[in-house]
Amino acid sequence: MPHDYWDSLTREKREKIVRQALKRRDVPTLVSLTMHNLLSYGRGGAHTSLHTMRAYATGVRAYLAYALPLGWKRLCEHDTDLTIGYIRALERAGVKPGTINARRSAARALYRALRWAGVLHADPFADTPRAQDREERWTKREAYSREDIDALLAIADPDETRLVLLGAHGALRMAELTSLRWEHVNLLKRTMVITGKGRKTATVHLSQPLTAALEQVPAGDRSGHVLPWQNPKTVRLVLRALCHHADVQYAKRQVHGLRHASATMLLDQCGDIFVVARHLRHSSVGTTEAYAKLNNRKLTDALATWDDDEGAAGAVVAAS
Repeated sequence: MPHDYWDSLTREKREKIVRQALKRRDVPTLVSLTMHNLLSYGRGGAHTSLHTMRAYATGVRAYLAYALPLGWKRLCEHDTDLTIGYIRALERAGVKPGTINARRSAARALYRALRWAGVLHADPFADTPRAQDREERWTKREAYSREDIDALLAIADPDETRLVLLGAHGALRMAELTSLRWEHVNLLKRTMVITGKGRKTATVHLSQPLTAALEQVPAGDRSGHVLPWQNPKTVRLVLRALCHHADVQYAKRQVHGLRHASATMLLDQCGDIFVVARHLRHSSVGTTEAYAKLNNRKLTDALATWDDDEGAAGAVVAAS
């Protein structure tokens, strides 16, 4: 349905259509309603990224697949048994807490849309707790090592080289990789302008290897997207195949592991967590601290020289 379809309806007509959609288990209409409400009233508004929209649409479909068979009328009620049951079902299925909370956010977006449509007047997820993640953040962060990056680059073709370096040196996220265009890149200044999470725009500085990889593209071909792949699934397949041929672990790293590699390599090189936070465009250095704790080698080296006067001083610096 077009974006302006829902705005063209009276409140009474809107409520009637949504109730019919619930009764008929018309998932596409309910997803359309949620996406319209997200674009109109969500935090990102009309600037909400396609990546976020796809993630929310997937989450809404997942919740409806669970809830509708249990009775469509329950979606019109403040039914916390339904919402907590969904969270517990995901937990029993072994879904990770981060994914559960993302699904919870998508389901809450559906309920916000149902309230806007007039079929509900409360939010049952407000009384449904988020999944608790008892695993420390840094233990889940798996990064490609410097040796892994070298192994990938040793066999990569020019397109794959740009992909690896944009992630491992430029610290770009998936959506940033697939959306980067040549007009965002300034090779003379060795910078690129990135629009990331929350539609925040920032200038990212290029490393010498990344600059060289970009300069290899003939000037006449520097138009459109920097990478030839705009589908995230294709990017994953490309990197997975590259890892396979280079005998580098892909599991638990995937594409985002390149960004983690950027953080750990830069921290190892400069030792300044504030520099790393700026390069990764973190709004809080607390987010970057996960990468500092990930790098256990420095802690091991510091403890190995604990009895030395110079080593003890170094240990204080390394642990800080």
